[in-house]
Formats: sequence, C-alpha cells, structure tokens
Amino acid sequence: MKYTVSVLLIGLMLLTVSVSAQKVVSLSDARELYYGMSVDECNALKLADLFSKKEPTEPLLKAYYGAASAAAPKCITNPARKISYFRKGTRLLDDAVKAAPGNFEIRFLRFATQEKAPGFLGYKDDLENDKNLLIKNLASGFSKINDQKVLNFVSNFLLGSKNLNQKEKLTVKEFLKTLK
Repeated sequence: MKYTVSVLLIGLMLLTVSVSAQKVVSLSDARELYYGMSVDECNALKLADLFSKKEPTEPLLKAYYGAASAAAPKCITNPARKISYFRKGTRLLDDAVKAAPGNFEIRFLRFATQEKAPGFLGYKDDLENDKNLLIKNLASGFSKINDQKVLNFVSNFLLGSKNLNQKEKLTVKEFLKTLK
C-alpha cells in the first residue's frame, strides 16, 4: 500500500513538473516582460528562456520570442551564446513577418530590433520597409493593439527613432493628437 501511494505521488509530481515546463507564454506576459526591458534589460533573456520551453507557433508571439532573443545578448557573457541568441531572434522575427506581413506590432518589433542592433551584425535590411509600413498604418495598427503601455512605448520609440525623419515624426505626432 505504501509503495502504491509513493508511486502515485511521484507520478503526480512528475506530471506537475511536465505540465509546468510546457506552460505557454501569453501575449500579456510577453508584452509585460518585453516592454519591461526599459527597467530591467535582462527581461529579454528571461522572456527568451520562457519561450524556449514551448516555442510559440502564433506569429505575434513568435515575434516577441524573436525580439527578446535578439535583445538577450546584453545579459550574456559568452560570445558564442550571444551570437546564437541574436541569430535565433532574427530568424524568428523574419519568420513572423513572413507569416503575417501586414501585422503592425510584428513589424514594429522587427523595426525596433533592427534599429537597436549593432551595425556590424548586418541586421538592418528591412528598416526602411518596416518604417514605411508603420507610418502608413498608424491608425489601423494602433486600433489593433489594446494595451496602453504598448501604445505608449511604440509612440515614444517612433518619436525617438533615428530612422524617422522630421516629416515622419510630425506624422506620428499629428496622429497621436487625434487619439486624445
């Protein structure tokens, strides 16, 4: 009897560990950690590691996984791991864009990642295309993001972007006035 109870308890514990290891990262969790990088840049590594337990198939979550992975090297000391995380992140971001090319939030994540990526890594090819899509689709893009923290971050990032000219920044400012 004791043996049966012990086996059942061990089985239950293993099942619990297995289920918790397979926890899917929600969009709100991904956004919270990703945009929390402004407070703790190692949130990127935390988010990338959470996603690595169960890789998302949905394009937007895949984009967050990619953006987090590409930003994670700031918290990694091993040069080979830094490159590995960055490459995985860029691949995931590009896959997400291919799966949902018109998704404003995905394109923003790639734009932000490419803007912040060091030039020597060579991940800058889509900056202009992504920027143009973002500027052209501000109204429809913002209407699909139902998270004020994300909207504020996107707005501030675009207004501070070195890849937007003054006319494009004015377009963003004028659009933001319509939201008030």
